[in-house]
Amino acid sequence: MQFIATEVLLIIELIIAFWIAISVGANDATMASVVGSKFLGLTSAVIIGAIMDFLGATVLGYRVEETISRGLMNCKVTEFDALIAIVSVAVWLFVASCLGWPTSITNAVVGACIGLGLIKAGVQGVKWHTLSIIGIAWLLAPLFGMLISVIFLKVILFIVYRTTKGLRDRVGAYYLVSFLLLFWSCIAAFSKGANDIANATALLTLVYGNSLLLRTLCGIGMSIGLITIGRKVLRTVGLKLSALDPPSSLSVQLGVALTMLLGTLLKIPLSATQIMVISIIGVSRVRGTWISMPNLKKVVLIWALTFPITCALTMFLYYLVHLLLY
Repeated sequence: MQFIATEVLLIIELIIAFWIAISVGANDATMASVVGSKFLGLTSAVIIGAIMDFLGATVLGYRVEETISRGLMNCKVTEFDALIAIVSVAVWLFVASCLGWPTSITNAVVGACIGLGLIKAGVQGVKWHTLSIIGIAWLLAPLFGMLISVIFLKVILFIVYRTTKGLRDRVGAYYLVSFLLLFWSCIAAFSKGANDIANATALLTLVYGNSLLLRTLCGIGMSIGLITIGRKVLRTVGLKLSALDPPSSLSVQLGVALTMLLGTLLKIPLSATQIMVISIIGVSRVRGTWISMPNLKKVVLIWALTFPITCALTMFLYYLVHLLLY
């Protein structure tokens, strides 16, 4: 691909990375609990979430970038290789976002990296140790988040029931819980922004180096995606999956926020959507509230398909392009 100028490739990659960032924001469900508990309207929730996403992306986004960009592939990645991978991710995320599916962007990007490593260098092109650590984290993080959520739910309910007498006190306590819910929802959105910005920037930083400017640009894209397209995912997770009151919503956000923040500090890419959905299920079971099994099955199916789809799509595009051009 020497006949394509590096500057042209960079411009194309920046455009696609910005579009991926929009898709990342569009699939942000961290404010779903606030919406589900009816404390904030949809518009207010997406605006606050967009601001916190941007702050997380620019302040702590570099940590997970290092894992995805240098920790997964054991082969040299060129500008054109990076372009193929991010195109694969962008195609899948665009489809999922338009349909309102709360897919895992992290699964998509890791799948694309693995597909690129396999097609370029076979099994030796993948750093399996790093992939195994990420895989274990994907399995344990939702369970860890759910455990935290259930524990905090029981603590919150115990405090509320022991310190309130009558309906008026209970309403006042729920009002205070709602403000705490908003605070921890902001922490969850900040942590998601810090963890998920690498999905848009990591492949480019592998080629062009770490760049605060790139994270800033893609952080703006995340905010735009949440405000413009993300409402569908918030409705799916916050309103259609289960019924949440303020204590339940606060418990879910504590689980999501603490798990995502820990994962970011440890440089492990995690899916906030997966952690949130499993936490909602755990809390709903404890409270005895309804869970929409059809919506849950759809979400789990999308999760399961994301990794192999982007892996296979990256390999297919790499093979097709090189077959046509070489």
